[in-house]
Amino acid sequence: MIRVMVVDDHVVLRDGITHVIGLEKGMEVVSEASSGEELRRNLMTCMADVIILDIHLQDVSGIELTQFVKKEYPKCKVLILTFTDQDHYLQAAMDAGADGYLLKEMSIEELIYGIKSVEKGNCVIPPSMTKALLHNQNKKEDIRSKTLTQREFEVLRELAKGLSNKEIAHMLFISDKTVKIHISNIYKKLKVKSRSQALLYAVQQQWFNPSDVHSYAE
Repeated sequence: MIRVMVVDDHVVLRDGITHVIGLEKGMEVVSEASSGEELRRNLMTCMADVIILDIHLQDVSGIELTQFVKKEYPKCKVLILTFTDQDHYLQAAMDAGADGYLLKEMSIEELIYGIKSVEKGNCVIPPSMTKALLHNQNKKEDIRSKTLTQREFEVLRELAKGLSNKEIAHMLFISDKTVKIHISNIYKKLKVKSRSQALLYAVQQQWFNPSDVHSYAE
């Protein structure tokens, strides 16, 4: 049985989605919410396998809620359901950790398929928006590859996790001295003077999600 939570501040839409899911065998709506506060409260007492989440709520963005769910309830799948077909919203949702992104103009069959797919670990995106997502991802990787080497990026990624030089050396099977050299090169290439500045730059370039970065503090 797939347990679903429906989060939307439009009552008619939320009731319609809940009704459709209730008619499907192997699925049940275990909770409904109209706000981010209500979602957080409901998750404390009622775990869902899939959260159907509107990207625009009155009290908080669905992007922010996706980051919260993925951090606090990593096993829970998030399926964004929205009228918004703008590419930057799709990219932001994927960067936040969303498992799928569907438009509210879709059919009932597409909604049911989307729920089943993300619950199995697959990613669901409207075909009309897939090309834009791939283009944005390739563009980010191209900018990164022209700035840092693959090894330098690996070191930066471990820095984002809050690891020390010695821990990074152990993780990447290199010496402490080599780690220091890589970090020095990273600082020079990014034109920064500290770990916090390097990580802030990486977040601004969308190489990492803010929620993935351990701390900006030295």
